[in-house]
Amino acid sequence: MTDHSADVLQSAPAWRGFHHVALVTRDLDATMSFYRDVLGMEVVFILPAGELHGRHGAVRPGGELDRTGLHSHISLALPDEAAGLALRERLTRHGVETTPIMDQGPVRNMGSADNNGLLVEAAWPKL
Repeated sequence: MTDHSADVLQSAPAWRGFHHVALVTRDLDATMSFYRDVLGMEVVFILPAGELHGRHGAVRPGGELDRTGLHSHISLALPDEAAGLALRERLTRHGVETTPIMDQGPVRNMGSADNNGLLVEAAWPKL
């Protein structure tokens, strides 16, 4: 690893793993039914299309209430608001635009796009 790589890792956000992972589907109702009725997962929510996203839902395979499970994009978990604000600043320094920070039930989050245009969200517990 180069010295530059070590510097980048030392200043990296305090990631806690994935908050949720995406599935894109042509038929949301059939997909939700499969995960609920066939696999026995909990439907966390189904929401109508909004200003920043299309109609979407989430299913959770286990009882960890701070995790959504399967959703409509990649979401990485951060430990707290300070880490979210630090990430927002880091993205800005790198010229990456973000959505406004939003309240989404028990979490706060913001979205941005990676270099391929894939939506990447960061989520942290709401205090």
